[in-house]
Amino acid sequence: MKLRFLLVVLVFVTGLSAQKSPELHQIEELISLGKFEAAESLLLQAVQNNSTPELQDRLGEVYGFQQKWDKAIEVYSQLSESFPQNADYSFKYGGSLAKKAQNGNKFRALTLVSKIKSNLKRAVEIDPGHIQAYWALVDLYVSLPGILGGSNSRAMEYAKRLQSISTLDGYLATGYVYEYDDKPEQAKKAYMQALQLLGNFKTLSRNQLHYQIGKICGTYGTRIEQGIWHMRQYIENYTALDGVPLEWAHYRMAKLHRKNGATDKALASIENALKLKNSFGPALEEKEKILSP
Repeated sequence: MKLRFLLVVLVFVTGLSAQKSPELHQIEELISLGKFEAAESLLLQAVQNNSTPELQDRLGEVYGFQQKWDKAIEVYSQLSESFPQNADYSFKYGGSLAKKAQNGNKFRALTLVSKIKSNLKRAVEIDPGHIQAYWALVDLYVSLPGILGGSNSRAMEYAKRLQSISTLDGYLATGYVYEYDDKPEQAKKAYMQALQLLGNFKTLSRNQLHYQIGKICGTYGTRIEQGIWHMRQYIENYTALDGVPLEWAHYRMAKLHRKNGATDKALASIENALKLKNSFGPALEEKEKILSP
């Protein structure tokens, strides 16, 4: 079984609210600078001195930034058990389990599917407007084989629910399901409908949306300059929690540059992808296309 989980994204933007002590200000500053080990050390001290759900949540987030999924799972397992009506804790627990399944042993991943599914479903039951949890469920159902409960029709049901909350996300999710259901014409139609909505947004709320839009522009050879801009935003703001690995973003950027006639930029992007993963098949194929006369 090969789990995609390309869109299982843990969007951790909560921060530590209320009146902050100098120590908590320091933690937030370290996180903003990407100094996660130092932030982890201070958070562990803070939790030991005065454990609160907010501090534990932030510690789980910092574990996620560092891809320490076992530790994140431990934190969110405890939080979701202690606060069963908190949708974010259930989502983050399911998402951390999904990340472990995505990056770990495939046989171990099989044993996690039930917990992933139940926690993501619980998140949308608690909060029917939880966009990230719906996306994770869409991704889960298109990724799983039928014998483990995978279902494109079930994924489409969640995509339609998502569309009732966010039209942009709904079209993107619908296109995503059609894409992996081998229905290219329906996928293209949904994706083009998503692109038509972009003018309604001054900013996008989640970094993974930049990746999806850049991917669509490159795949269909449309709005190339816009696609380059969005993919650049994804790369510049990337963290380990954004779902799609960075080598894929560089690969997509290379494709955009190639279709824009910028061979040097395309080659530089594909080399960035191969530096991150030297055996990356799609990037090696794209490099051949870039270098071919």
